[in-house]
Amino acid sequence: MNSPRNAPATRCWPLPRWLAPVFRSLYHLHFAIGDAAKSVYRVFYANPVFRARCDAAGRDFRLTQLPVILGHTHIVLGDHVRFRGHVGVGSGRVFERPELTIGDRVEMGPDILLAVNQSVRFGNGARIGGGCRFMDTDGHPRDAALRSAALPPPPEEIKPLYVAENAAIGRGSYVLKGVTIGAGATVGINSVVIADVPSYAVVAGNPARILSRNSPPRTQENNAGSSPL
Repeated sequence: MNSPRNAPATRCWPLPRWLAPVFRSLYHLHFAIGDAAKSVYRVFYANPVFRARCDAAGRDFRLTQLPVILGHTHIVLGDHVRFRGHVGVGSGRVFERPELTIGDRVEMGPDILLAVNQSVRFGNGARIGGGCRFMDTDGHPRDAALRSAALPPPPEEIKPLYVAENAAIGRGSYVLKGVTIGAGATVGINSVVIADVPSYAVVAGNPARILSRNSPPRTQENNAGSSPL
């Protein structure tokens, strides 16, 4: 019995040498046309349609596909926000005005889901890896009788969530209700954050635990010899 290493090579369709440049050009043309079509869709359809859905949207907002918004979430976008892929937002009817606020220069990777029943906020410069989940509610009541009656969670079980400026959330992480992630903090990939993260701390795990604490960046004044704040 022949081993895979000794198996005869499969014969391919013989492509004449003079046709190779033609098919090579077609290969590149295929992606060029696709990229151009996607750019037209983003610039002339998805971007203005989503901006119209927001309460306010800043300058130079860019996305790759139209976000899916389920519910009555009020959305405010800062300047230079980037959505690198699918972003989904869902809200229940517990509060009249659930708010999603995204600050300046925030970048979100693909496959982001946001459960916004009261308030979810992202500070300026936050970086969100793909596949992350942010939830200001458990999605169901703690009380079993309320769950069996298919009732929403009571207002006291919904708690605002805040990701402060320049925080970085690793791919596949979950940030749960009531959590504040401090300025400049780093959350490792696939972490589950159930408690506040101090500013400039590095956390990881399930549940996320503090691995180290970094110092705040030095300002130009500090570099010049001024006392740190």
